[in-house]
Amino acid sequence: MTGDADLAALYQDRVRHWAARVRNDRRLSLADLTVTKKSPICGSALTLDVRAQGRTIQELGYRVRACTLGMASAAVVVATAPGRPVEETLAAGQRLRALLAGEDACFPPPWEALEMFMAARDFPTRHSSILLPFEALAEAFSAPTPA
Repeated sequence: MTGDADLAALYQDRVRHWAARVRNDRRLSLADLTVTKKSPICGSALTLDVRAQGRTIQELGYRVRACTLGMASAAVVVATAPGRPVEETLAAGQRLRALLAGEDACFPPPWEALEMFMAARDFPTRHSSILLPFEALAEAFSAPTPA
């Protein structure tokens, strides 16, 4: 059984602060790619609109219907990924996956905010929601480029 202290750590102020950044949808009208991902475990859903130049993320739009943790993760990606190569963003997602699996993971700048999910290690039912933005970007950039 999970204690109150564990839940308090899971939903710390920093997580709630990040989640608040994506409460209102901000879609892109001229997206190059749009991907919707849904967690089969909890039902969290994320739609990402991506504007890219080659494999560099230029801008992200979003519609997030997720728990506070999923919203916080999406907010970190939306704030941090633009202007960066998709490979860097996906590498941050792999570090996050390792962290959630219980491994030691170090997040280089500018991805340090992902360390806030350390408290989610003991909540595996939340992992898929937290990883949604990285899975959406992986799917978006694995799709063939339209002609």
